[in-house]
Amino acid sequence: MITIESTDKEVRVSIPRDEMDPVRLEHLLRPLRLEAAVSGSRMTDEEADRMAEDMKAQWWAENQHRFLPSDIRE
Repeated sequence: MITIESTDKEVRVSIPRDEMDPVRLEHLLRPLRLEAAVSGSRMTDEEADRMAEDMKAQWWAENQHRFLPSDIRE
């Protein structure tokens, strides 16, 4: 059984190990960890969008050879 305890300073969620696969648990926790990591960021949405587009463009430049034949690559 999953239990939730809340205090003024924190929320604790207890999940018995035998009730959830470790991989599924990691997928559940990843967005919470990301939210905690960026909660103090002063980056604007526009800056974040620009950074995401730059990262995608860089990834594509480095990986397009895996998806496109050499004669049609940019």
